[in-house]
Amino acid sequence: MKHQFIFLLAGLLLLPPVARGTENAVNQQVAITSRDGSVLAGTLTLPAGITSQVPGLVLIQGSGPTDRDGNQPPILRTDLLRQIADGLAQKGVATLRYDKRGMHANAGGRPASQDDYAEYFNWGRFVDDAYAAYAFLRAQDGVDPGKAGLFGHSEGGLIAIDLATRLVEGERPQALILAAAPGRRMDIIVREQLARQLSPQVKPGQRRMLLADNDRALKDIRETGQIPERLPTALRGLYPLYSGPYWQALLKLEPAEAIQRYAGPVLLIQGDADTQISAERDALTLDAALQKRQPDDHALIILPRTSHALKPLENDKDPGFEGEIDPGVISRISSWLLGKLEK
Repeated sequence: MKHQFIFLLAGLLLLPPVARGTENAVNQQVAITSRDGSVLAGTLTLPAGITSQVPGLVLIQGSGPTDRDGNQPPILRTDLLRQIADGLAQKGVATLRYDKRGMHANAGGRPASQDDYAEYFNWGRFVDDAYAAYAFLRAQDGVDPGKAGLFGHSEGGLIAIDLATRLVEGERPQALILAAAPGRRMDIIVREQLARQLSPQVKPGQRRMLLADNDRALKDIRETGQIPERLPTALRGLYPLYSGPYWQALLKLEPAEAIQRYAGPVLLIQGDADTQISAERDALTLDAALQKRQPDDHALIILPRTSHALKPLENDKDPGFEGEIDPGVISRISSWLLGKLEK
């Protein structure tokens, strides 16, 4: 069956290049039109001095109000996706990354009424946006459309999986790179994260009560697509009232089952010091699922003493947000990617 995404390449708008970059990369500020007409600001990073078409990747960020560079300003700054884009440009790979709909440079496109948020911020809209970026990237003169893939970090990995398994032959990405991506349903992961983040000062009875409230809320959301109106204060930020359809779709996604429907090469990257997504319970679950494909073509890289943001830890107290990504990680990604695309 043909995929549900219908776009006209003529509707993809490329803005004039902005003079910014390094000696190895040229960054162009672009605008991408998604299925519902939303315009997304992004950055197309091309290797400097290219004279022929090069491979390309769409970089998809993780959950929350994360921008195209992998940051949640002003609190969290990792620059993960910017560093990956700059590093891959040095290896001859183009990348496209973009701000999320309704956020950062795209804040002006957010609906005026919160009554429209449920539709605007639905899970399917984020998958649509990734497809629009992917189609845009493949349409660029400097990018080989037959050597284009998706890179998804954290929740972005779920978007990459969902998109890749919806596309038909001839449009499917030629490779998937899943970095710190969930391997289990999100209700399981959210419960683990919530339990871990509760302050040690929270009494055991309060802890059990909050986790039980979270379990009931997720059960209601999965069944009805509605956020329960009576939620503890501690859960309201996690489940805004308009987010029911988003969460319902996300909770139905089984990553380990879905990834088996993608027939192309997959690279799994995971830090063993990741406190949000587990190397043992998520990366190894995806690894086991991929081994069931016939034929299978995937690789697993576990990075020692590396955080969720793929940053090496300086010490046991380092949260792993800041600093540069290890150049060796970029080299391993590019070597794997170029090797697969050349085949």
